[in-house]
Amino acid sequence: MIALIVALSLTLIHFLNLGAILVMIFRRREEPIFIIAWTMLMMFVPLIGFILYLLFGHGPIVKEKRTFVDEIEQNHHESNVANQMERFKALDEENHPFSSLIQFNLNYNHSLLTTYNEVELFSEAKAKYERLIQDINKAKETINILYFIIRGDQSGEALLSALTRKAKEGVKVRLVYDDGGSFMTPASFFKPLIEAGGIVVKHYPAKLKIFTLNWNYRNHRKIVVIDGKIGYMGGMNIGDEYLSLNPKYSPWRDAHFRVEGEAVPLLQMRFLKDYFAVMENEADVSQIEQNLNLYFKAPTITTKTYLQIITDGPDQKTDHMRAAFIKLIMSARKSIWIQTPYFIPDSEFLHVLKIASHSGLDVKIMIPVIPDNHFVHRTTTSYIKELLEAGIEVYFYEGFLHSKIIIIDGKMSSVGSVNMDVRSFSINFEITAFIYDDQMAKQLIKQFEFDQQNCRLLDFEYERNKSWVMKAEESIYRLLSMLM
Repeated sequence: MIALIVALSLTLIHFLNLGAILVMIFRRREEPIFIIAWTMLMMFVPLIGFILYLLFGHGPIVKEKRTFVDEIEQNHHESNVANQMERFKALDEENHPFSSLIQFNLNYNHSLLTTYNEVELFSEAKAKYERLIQDINKAKETINILYFIIRGDQSGEALLSALTRKAKEGVKVRLVYDDGGSFMTPASFFKPLIEAGGIVVKHYPAKLKIFTLNWNYRNHRKIVVIDGKIGYMGGMNIGDEYLSLNPKYSPWRDAHFRVEGEAVPLLQMRFLKDYFAVMENEADVSQIEQNLNLYFKAPTITTKTYLQIITDGPDQKTDHMRAAFIKLIMSARKSIWIQTPYFIPDSEFLHVLKIASHSGLDVKIMIPVIPDNHFVHRTTTSYIKELLEAGIEVYFYEGFLHSKIIIIDGKMSSVGSVNMDVRSFSINFEITAFIYDDQMAKQLIKQFEFDQQNCRLLDFEYERNKSWVMKAEESIYRLLSMLM
C-alpha cells in the first residue's frame, strides 16, 4: 500500500513537473538555458525540483490591471510625443552624447524625457529620512508611499507616526508594502495608521504564495509622492539598518533622490498602477478618479535636469530594464562606474561590460564585502575572476553597499531600485531614473571616490586565496542562480 502511494505521488510530481516545463516552453517562452536548467533539476530530483520551482520559478505571466490611470498615462504620452520630438531635435543640435539612448528609452520603454526638474541626492539614510519626514509633515492633501521593506523598528515607527498624524488631520494617506520584503513586520504594526483613516495594502501576500504562484514576483520599487508635487525614489527602504544602526551592516551606503518637476506625475502614475493592482476598494478608485487634481499638479520648476523614468516587471512582455541597461552600457565612450550590492548578470550583460573594458573604457564595479545573503554574495564573487581578466577594476566596499547606481562618462547616471542581477532584470517590479545631468553625475562621482577610500581593490591574489569550499559554493550557487 505504501509503495503504491509513493508510486502515485512520484507520478503526480512528474506530471506537475512536465506541466511546469511546458508552461516555460509554450506559455512564457523562457530562455533555452533557463528551461534546460529547470528540466535537469526536475529530472534528477523531481520532488526537490518541484518545490524549488514553486518557491523560485517564474509564475504565470502577470496581467496588468487596467484602470483609468492607463488612459491618463496613454493620453499623457500621446500629448507629449510632438513635444518629445522637439526636445530630441534640440538635443541633436546640442550634439547631446546620449540622444540615442534617450530615443531608445522612448521608443522601446515608452519613457518620456522630462526636462524641468530639481533633484536632490541622498547617500545616507539619515538625511533622506529627515527630509522625507519634513515633507510628510508639510503635506496638505495626499501622501502615496510604496516600499519593498518597512521594518517595525525605530525608523518604521517614525514613518508610521508621521503618516498617522497626517491621516488624523484629514490628509489622504495610502501605503503599499511588499509582503515578501516586509515579512518580519506584522500587519498589526500598521493598525494605528488604518484606524486614523489611512489605507494600507500588501503587494502579493506571501502567505498565499504556493497557491497563487505569483509570490516570487516582489515589488522592489521605492516610491513616495506627496501632494502630487514632491517625489522620492531610489534604493533605500525603511529600517534601522539603513542608518548603520545594525553593527553587522555598518557602515551602510546607499543612493536615493528627491525630485520636484515634470518627473513627479510619472512617479504618481506608477504608484497608482501598482496600488490598483493589489487593492480591491472600488470606492477609493472612484475617489481618486473624481479628484485627479489632487494627484496630478502642473509642475512649476524652471531648473533644467533631463530625466527619464524606466519601470519594468513581470507584467511586461519584454525585459525593458535589461534592454535599457545594455543600451546604457553601450552608450559609454570613456567610463562606466557601477555600485551594486549584487552582481549576477546574464551572459549578454556580462559580455557588453567585457567588450567595453577591452575597448579601452574605464570600467569599475564596487560590491560589498559584507553579505546580507550568503547565496547571492557567493554567486557575485564567482564573477570576479572573469571581470579581472577583462581588465575591469573590482572593489570590495568595507561595509554594506546597497547603492544601485551607474555613472557613464562622468556625464549621466542611473539611480534606482535595480540590482545588477537576473532577478531585477526579469522577475521583480523595478524602477530607475536615467538622469542626464553633469552636476548629478559629479555628485555621484564624488561619492564613489569617497567610498573608494573604504574599499579594497581586488586582484588575482584574491582568487588564488579562495578555499576549495568557497570555489565549490561559487560553482554550485552560480549554476542555481540561473533558476532564480
